[in-house]
Amino acid sequence: MIGAETFPAGTWVIPTDQEFAAMAREVLDIQRYPDLRQYPGGPPERPYDAAGWSLPLQMGVRVVAATTPLSEQARGAMKLIGSMPAPVVKPGPYDSSISKDAAAFDSLPGAGFDTDPAAAAIVPPAGRITGSGPLLMLDPAQNNTFRALNRAWAQGATVQLVNGQYAIAGLPDAAQNDLVSALALQATRAPGAAGQNVRAVRKPRIGLYQPWTGSMDEGWSRWVLEQYGFPLVTLHPEDFKSPLSEKVDVVIVADDARVPVEGAQANGRGGRGGRGATARPEYAYQLTPADLQAFELFIRSGGTLVCLSSASTFAIQQFKLPVRNVVAGLRPEEFFLRGSIVEVTPDRAHPVMAGMPEKAAVFVDGSPVFETLDGFKGSVIAKYQDTGSPLLSGYLIGEKYLQGKAAALDVQLDAGHVILIGFRPEWRGQPFGTFKVLFNAALF
Repeated sequence: MIGAETFPAGTWVIPTDQEFAAMAREVLDIQRYPDLRQYPGGPPERPYDAAGWSLPLQMGVRVVAATTPLSEQARGAMKLIGSMPAPVVKPGPYDSSISKDAAAFDSLPGAGFDTDPAAAAIVPPAGRITGSGPLLMLDPAQNNTFRALNRAWAQGATVQLVNGQYAIAGLPDAAQNDLVSALALQATRAPGAAGQNVRAVRKPRIGLYQPWTGSMDEGWSRWVLEQYGFPLVTLHPEDFKSPLSEKVDVVIVADDARVPVEGAQANGRGGRGGRGATARPEYAYQLTPADLQAFELFIRSGGTLVCLSSASTFAIQQFKLPVRNVVAGLRPEEFFLRGSIVEVTPDRAHPVMAGMPEKAAVFVDGSPVFETLDGFKGSVIAKYQDTGSPLLSGYLIGEKYLQGKAAALDVQLDAGHVILIGFRPEWRGQPFGTFKVLFNAALF
């Protein structure tokens, strides 16, 4: 028992009577940015970068602050996490001499979470399979589910989404056991999926748009997708001149990966403040009206476009979607929400939100807030609460502009879909709790 609450065996405890206590608080606590004004009654002094980064919220981890000192009884029940030998490292695209991993668990390889001997001794619960039958059922709440899917496809398996869980068929028991053990997954076997809410999931052909002017968010999106085994096709502006359906089924456009369009303002982020960068003439291709028409036909014929955060503006404008960003054009004194964590309610019955909790913490950074207009066909797949403030960590001005509005949409265009995600599901590789939104969208 710690304080007035009893915690189960296996709970991690971080004492704060140590030299690194301030660091623990910095990454685990809620950030509440102060209301500073340029002068009394004047405009706010806004944060330059992220105002809220609470790792428990980003990663879906429950943290409880003990408000009383640990008792001798509690200390006696704890044991110091030991150390373990340095792991054997296999060369990889992101290999580093100082960033190694001792265990394949629900994390990114090479991220350096175990460079400290104590951290290296933290190992996940062993993988476990229950039930019987030919189907291996995996909950997308586990990020490693998506590593398993990509490995299963490589072995010739087929995949379905069954009532919000991914079902792998065609793998022998030994191969299933290897997947579950290597990736520390909690899985079940099932006899079949007939008559249930079933959707076939093909091995994805994913196109990730990469502007020649550079995009930090494209790099983070690429890194996260690659770490979970997703094969990617890189699309540059000139690649939209040829039929997309010959190369990909899904196109992902990252937050700041501006798509250059003839007659539009210069795109790209070239320096401080996000001013547009320029490309060399041989890399300065801009999409023509014919290219955009072909892009829209790709979607209407069954393709999927996934737009992360501000990239949604491109799709709304160019494809004339019946959607409005309600915070576009508002002055910072009216609305400001940069680098903060807010709460949304996902539609967990929608495939893109499979595995998400009933209430989800998402990272936003100058992100759009959606309102559907007449003629809209599709689904609101995540929304803000109707009253009060959704702010969990960081800084928010103008909560009224969020109330009852959509945080993510599935816009249906004939046989295809445009997925507008009004938050940053892979921001700087940190929000493990929302990686699954990007992965599900890539498979939709």
